[in-house]
Amino acid sequence: MLRTSKHSLKYANASKLDVLNELFVLYKKDLIIYINYIVDGVLPLGKNLSSKDLPIENISHSRYRELIYKQASEIIRSQLKQSKERRFDKYQKVYKYFITNGRQTKFTNTKFKKLKLKDIMDTRFFTVPTVKNVTINLDERFFDITHNSSFDGFIKIILPFFNEKGTRALNIKIPFNHHKHSNKFKDNNFTLRKVIQLKQIGNAMYTNLVWEKEISLLTEGIELGIDVGYRKLIATSEGQLLGTDMTEIYKSIVNKKKNSKNYKKGLKERDNLIKTHVAQLDLHGVKTVMIEDLCNVKYKSDFYKTVNDLLARWTYRPLLERIVMTCEAKGITVVKVSPEFTSQTCSNCGSVHNESRNRDDFKCIDCGYEADADYNAAVNIRNRGAIVPLSEKPILV
Repeated sequence: MLRTSKHSLKYANASKLDVLNELFVLYKKDLIIYINYIVDGVLPLGKNLSSKDLPIENISHSRYRELIYKQASEIIRSQLKQSKERRFDKYQKVYKYFITNGRQTKFTNTKFKKLKLKDIMDTRFFTVPTVKNVTINLDERFFDITHNSSFDGFIKIILPFFNEKGTRALNIKIPFNHHKHSNKFKDNNFTLRKVIQLKQIGNAMYTNLVWEKEISLLTEGIELGIDVGYRKLIATSEGQLLGTDMTEIYKSIVNKKKNSKNYKKGLKERDNLIKTHVAQLDLHGVKTVMIEDLCNVKYKSDFYKTVNDLLARWTYRPLLERIVMTCEAKGITVVKVSPEFTSQTCSNCGSVHNESRNRDDFKCIDCGYEADADYNAAVNIRNRGAIVPLSEKPILV
């Protein structure tokens, strides 16, 4: 189990902060250069590359150049994945249009993977990534943490700058203190991993410490299905309904000017409510949680603009992460299952009909079974996960 704690580097003196600022400036410049090199084919797209194969731009330190290349490569791969998803979404819309209108049968009869498509980088779906705020991920080769009586710790960072002879890299020691959040990890047998993140936000600098703790997964207990949504935040297969008040929060956010003080206050209120409701989730006696795989959920749809605005305020990913973190801390395994037809399937007889669901109500048109629609979906999610061997279930991280 991994957790992070954020620490200000405000205790460093002005000269050390200046050196760190120079590191961020040069690192960002080279990161942008390497990204463009990969896009232009000057550098290959891989996970790692030896420093001897990397050009020297602003930073000559070999390990730092390897680090920058690795990050540039990760950024490009992420952009490629998003670009391919955008292209596939467009394909689905075009395919649906041609099928509906009975046109381009040669196209509709050809599987997507067999279409002769351009390299994704040569399409309008791909744009060269822009770099705004830089995060520098350092492993044990670049830093060490020491302690003394003045502060809770010192981070000794090896810099990509050398002494006058150019034979040895310089280093600085940055003091930091623990706080309520990190002390919680210290007091609960978490240990520090040998990796940190350096971040610069405006003129302020921070470090994220990474904490680790081994957990023992529960082997006894029940399996619980969880359905998540924007009208009811959480519904479980045991009948628990949480977050039925969220819609009003979404509406209040929509009615506020974006990025205004009240808008940000509304977002914070929403996030706090999510934390509160997840904390109320009854996991007593649960060994496995089944949840929908909604990683490709889209906010844009064929609904009215008002509904799209509300959907845009529903944050599935933070909700999922909060549920996973809560389960992880209790030793509960979390697995994802396909969400397909879970809201249209009768959990009593198994028949699938779109007409069986009417907003918050479910009434099977075959067997007459009636239930809350989200509870019915949660039971289907539990049942769907229960028939898959645990070894084949993808664990959410």
